[in-house]
Amino acid sequence: MDNFFVDKTTYTPADTLLAFGLAALLTKLVSPGRAPDLTIIDVGDSYRLECASLLPVGQLSRVKPFPLFSGLNTAKKTANVPQPVDYLTHQRNNQTYFEALKKGMKGEELKEQNIHPPHPDWSSWAIINQMSAIGAYNGLAELWYAHRDCFSDLIGVILDLYRTRPNTINEAETRWKSLAKEQGIQSNSQVAQLQVVNPGMGKGGNRSKATGLSIGGLKGFWIPEYLKYAGLFKAALPRVVSGSKDRKTYVLRPKNLTWKTHQQTFSKFQQAVYASTAAKMDILATLGYCKIYLTQWLEGQKTGLGWLSEGKPGDHIAALDVIFYKYLGSAHATMNLSSMVLPDWLPDESLTSIEQADRFLAVVEEHENVIRYLDEKIGDQEAMLRAYRDFLSTRELRAFYRFNRKFAQYIMSKLVAGGQYTPRQFTTPNLKELIMAHQQSFRPILENEGFLRIASAIRSSTVLPQYFKAIGQPGPYEIHYGLGRKLLRDASYPEKFIQALSKFIQAYMRENSQINERFKGNPPVRRSLIQTRDIDAIVDLIAEFGSETVANLLVAYGYARDPKTPVTNE
Repeated sequence: MDNFFVDKTTYTPADTLLAFGLAALLTKLVSPGRAPDLTIIDVGDSYRLECASLLPVGQLSRVKPFPLFSGLNTAKKTANVPQPVDYLTHQRNNQTYFEALKKGMKGEELKEQNIHPPHPDWSSWAIINQMSAIGAYNGLAELWYAHRDCFSDLIGVILDLYRTRPNTINEAETRWKSLAKEQGIQSNSQVAQLQVVNPGMGKGGNRSKATGLSIGGLKGFWIPEYLKYAGLFKAALPRVVSGSKDRKTYVLRPKNLTWKTHQQTFSKFQQAVYASTAAKMDILATLGYCKIYLTQWLEGQKTGLGWLSEGKPGDHIAALDVIFYKYLGSAHATMNLSSMVLPDWLPDESLTSIEQADRFLAVVEEHENVIRYLDEKIGDQEAMLRAYRDFLSTRELRAFYRFNRKFAQYIMSKLVAGGQYTPRQFTTPNLKELIMAHQQSFRPILENEGFLRIASAIRSSTVLPQYFKAIGQPGPYEIHYGLGRKLLRDASYPEKFIQALSKFIQAYMRENSQINERFKGNPPVRRSLIQTRDIDAIVDLIAEFGSETVANLLVAYGYARDPKTPVTNE
């Protein structure tokens, strides 16, 4: 086992891209007939790359030169390397493909007319072009190609650079300068560190020590910069923010990731993440990676192939780092760096069974369905999406409660408005999985019969009768509009909350009696009765967990769908 290290010099996605670029290089240096056996591990101040079956140093001279990425030919720039990518041809192909989709063409029809979806690397080519990095990118491709007659020496410089910890950049640069002089390679060792792979290193005052401000950007040794671009193709998803020219790039931050697992998930992940609005795209990208991992894991288990490593998605990928590039009229500039932590929605320590994976996948898909139908361009829904994104990135239930308060109102407003589709809802079993994963101590609340009966009463007084009314089957009971808002308004004050809840329970029981009497003991819809012991149970839960927690969970459960009741999202 050979170990290599990539120092975290910036603690930004630039370090991660470099690690993936080095990994891409190492996988091409394994012994003939051996599959790449490589793992990227976050060890705090650096990434450790463990690589088995690497070619012995003495055999590196036999390796034929290879590039880690192709040069790009555009309308204004060309690359002086073999087989550059024709950017304009791919651009025309993409336009043809999306026009065909608009016409309703699918699968076999597309194949018959030789119409193909965008190349997997298209989004990376596009951001390199649109962020005016073509010149620097092609320059690196050409410099790499210039080493074709001394390729093993170049590889030796790179391997020695990353075998040491900390990385000896200055020594490697000095050694490369000697090699370049010996081989007659005319190039500076330092190249521009552009924002497309170095967020935060654009033009402006960005030196570590204040020596004055200038418009110039930073420079760095060319080998790490080359590897960062290679990593862009291996671990990044550049996307355009819908409705603007702003951009986001999602970079997988590895925790303990095998190359085999990465290969089996990343290509699917590229296909699954579409351009969307800012907050919504962050959420769907995060949930989407989990969904792909779980689907691939299940497929491997059910076929007996066991493709992926054990563990949850978050055991392999710690987070999606998000780079936000704001379009300023003539160029893009890095405006924000953030992280989306992968959800950990099973209370079990690891993922070892098909049953666990099915449960986790059900929760992820349910949340994905809820989020997909929210519109960030609408004020209240934008606030909901931002609260949900906070929940994902912080794993704080308080953020989920903020989301759910508005979500309860959203469900009712959509049901009142009617329309072809009713709003997607969470289901109570999956809601329990989610809450228990974040707070095991809430089990006594979620399994308390009094709590469940009162939550059922809330459901029977809000979303359920409104659903039937929306489909033309109104029931006999009053619909309590704004109930969730009223209960949560007093959630921080135990006495006021109990009074508000008691007022609802009183009205609920009075309606039960009136409807039962009107239909002479045989109402068309029966609702459960709330007993004094149920109220006593809620009071005891408030004393133990606090009124705010109990109120938020009651509303969450009350506006969720019980799987035994009719589906409201078809």
